[in-house]
Amino acid sequence: MGNLAIYATKGFEYILILSFLAAFTIFFLYFTSKKFQHDAGAVGQMLSDFVEWFRVPENVLFHQGHAWARTDASAKGKTVRVGLDDFTQKMVGKIDKIETGKIGDEVTQGHKGWSLKVGDKNIDMLSPVSGKIVEINPKISGAKSVSINNDPFEDGWIMKVKPDNFQRDSSHLLSGKLAKKWMEDVTDKLHDKMSPELGMVYQDGGVPVAGMARSLDEKNWDKLVREFLLT
Repeated sequence: MGNLAIYATKGFEYILILSFLAAFTIFFLYFTSKKFQHDAGAVGQMLSDFVEWFRVPENVLFHQGHAWARTDASAKGKTVRVGLDDFTQKMVGKIDKIETGKIGDEVTQGHKGWSLKVGDKNIDMLSPVSGKIVEINPKISGAKSVSINNDPFEDGWIMKVKPDNFQRDSSHLLSGKLAKKWMEDVTDKLHDKMSPELGMVYQDGGVPVAGMARSLDEKNWDKLVREFLLT
């Protein structure tokens, strides 16, 4: 019986060693593969997109009213996708409805482009470009706006616009280092306004909660919208 117990123990140890070697081999092959390099690069890029709590992707242009624009690759640059930025969706929290113009309607840079319905409050947002609406994202039309909060820069785009003069419009938009510097200034201003009166609290050293503006009264809500969204 003693010998059998020893053999059983040794057999178990051999299984553990073989399992460890197999796992090590898998991890080694992954960490030395192109896939790991790609995944690591993607993670690094995502982290570099953040300014404190807010995403500021490199591949979009930002209007200072917190809307964004990006040429639509599928249309070879003939149309532009537009939407709201990460700052807006985190400020207002869950968006109940988005109201846009109809296909064929014109929008003008710096003027009302769409409205957000958040609880009993309405928020107008400025269009980042001028042109004709050619498509409205079916994922966010009506009450189906959950993807806005999940990813406002990808599935959560709002409209496609055929721009009148995108080169002219883009000269008034921010990207890259300028966009990040602008968002740093916006974040500093937000930190200055954090208080119980504004419905904002600190978490983990000064991170505001999602939907931080939802508890504002009408007067303070209008003040915050005017200051940050310029409407």
